[in-house]
Amino acid sequence: MTVGGKGLTRDVQAGAGWHDFEHSECTLVSTLTFPPAGSHLWTTNLRRMLSGMPVIRAEAMRALDRATIEDDGVPSLLLMERAGFGVYQKISEWFAPIAGRSVAVLAGKGNNGGDGMVVARYLHEAGAKVHLWLTCDPAEFQGDPAIQWRIIQGMGIPAIPVPPEPDPALFRDEEVLVDALLGTGVRGAVREPLASLIRAVNESGRPIVAIDIPSGLDADTGKVEGVAIRAHYTVTMALPKLGFFQNDGPRHIGRWVAVPIGVLPERLRQVEASARLLSETEVYRLIPSLPPDGHKGTRGHLLVVGGSLGMAGAPALAGISALRVGAGLVTVAVPARVQPQTASFYPELMTLPLPDGDQGVLTVEGVRRLQDRLARFDGLALGPGLGFAEPTGKAVLELLALWSSLERPLIVDADGLNWLAQFGSELPLPRSTVLTPHPGEAARLLGIDTRQVQEDRLGSALWLRDRYRATIVLKGAYTVVADVDTEVPWIVPIAEPSLGTGGSGDVLTGAIGGLMVRGLSPIHAGLAGVYLHAEAGVRLNCSGRHAYTAEELSRALAP
Repeated sequence: MTVGGKGLTRDVQAGAGWHDFEHSECTLVSTLTFPPAGSHLWTTNLRRMLSGMPVIRAEAMRALDRATIEDDGVPSLLLMERAGFGVYQKISEWFAPIAGRSVAVLAGKGNNGGDGMVVARYLHEAGAKVHLWLTCDPAEFQGDPAIQWRIIQGMGIPAIPVPPEPDPALFRDEEVLVDALLGTGVRGAVREPLASLIRAVNESGRPIVAIDIPSGLDADTGKVEGVAIRAHYTVTMALPKLGFFQNDGPRHIGRWVAVPIGVLPERLRQVEASARLLSETEVYRLIPSLPPDGHKGTRGHLLVVGGSLGMAGAPALAGISALRVGAGLVTVAVPARVQPQTASFYPELMTLPLPDGDQGVLTVEGVRRLQDRLARFDGLALGPGLGFAEPTGKAVLELLALWSSLERPLIVDADGLNWLAQFGSELPLPRSTVLTPHPGEAARLLGIDTRQVQEDRLGSALWLRDRYRATIVLKGAYTVVADVDTEVPWIVPIAEPSLGTGGSGDVLTGAIGGLMVRGLSPIHAGLAGVYLHAEAGVRLNCSGRHAYTAEELSRALAP
């Protein structure tokens, strides 16, 4: 289906700037921006610190509304007006020209329905053919929604009661559906007859715009119990909600944008954030520029330790990815038996064969060969292709002890993490340590199952951070990054399923390791590495490469 000249070919999970963002279905998520200098919102010097857009729970949003109304003297009706106008603006942009288009606004009896009636008014004034579908008797409207209803009547906008057994065919003549049914107050399963209406909307084949949050989606957990609107677009009020980024949220919000509703900037700065969103602006301000007299010796030397029989390519992928984000030198240390194969992948990498007793795995003897050389390296990436053979456990323990005494940056991934899960959290790690688990590895590190990790990704990342006293990169859709020095975790606002290919994690390990030896702190290297990695995947996907290899992903890295 084509709407407003744009093909709705895929749901795009995307972040937004403070006020707004705009991109076509395949424009990189990295186009998200913060307001320009002097904006009435965030003006923090990003070179000194990261600010990020707060991600909040429903109660935090209710507290913002209360404070705005009770303490700042902003009438609730004005907040509703601003909210509805913001939604109207986005609809009129996404589906331009809006004049003459048929738009159905489905309104519940609460404030979300009141927002919907504001949207209906502005669309009507703009020349759209608006039909207001009501899920309640108009006599049930109270407060601000009742005022909006009287205005709707005065404007003569058609209002139609939703039938007891709604069918997708109800909307066959509509070009856009607007979900103003429930809002953020949903708890538990949606009851009938709303559940049948939501199913009919989802099955209508029409593009759906959700106001604030898709009806039926829990604003805090992102869970759906029963049924929820599957929106193509979500226009949320003031700030994104935590449920957008976990559990069922990514499959229901589509492309989202936050619009201002009149909350004072100071209140937005002081809001109780559950997480913060990273932006492209912040990422590229983190990455150091190259001085005119710089050379490979000034850009850091990364040591990659890993590899085993059958997995000779993983450490090579990590190594070349470190070079591609700007590391000056990379040495890949692998068991002697697999070193020739590893060395054959990329001429840019130096390789170091480690004694392995012809076993093709990391051994204590191999680590002792490294011992006198460790001081020449600025960072260590441990784990790509490492394997789980019995001799490797003792070798990993000895290597970690030696490296920890140097207090230099460490990144641990893949089987390096699985060995950590075996050793327990009391193992000493350098202060500048980054762990990069996927949900299964995180579950092993925490001694729980993967489902529990996925149900509470932010909580799991914080638990890992506290348990291992390290920066945590919990991979997945909307990767979570938690740092030992900050209370609130970060969310990288990209969900790119095409990244799920063998070797993708090795590319990320190399990117983070390369940025650390260039001088970035663990949290900054973690955030920037995840963003560059995800952005590379989006770029490949949007160029038509929906399936690609880790080698292609590595080549697409663009710091």
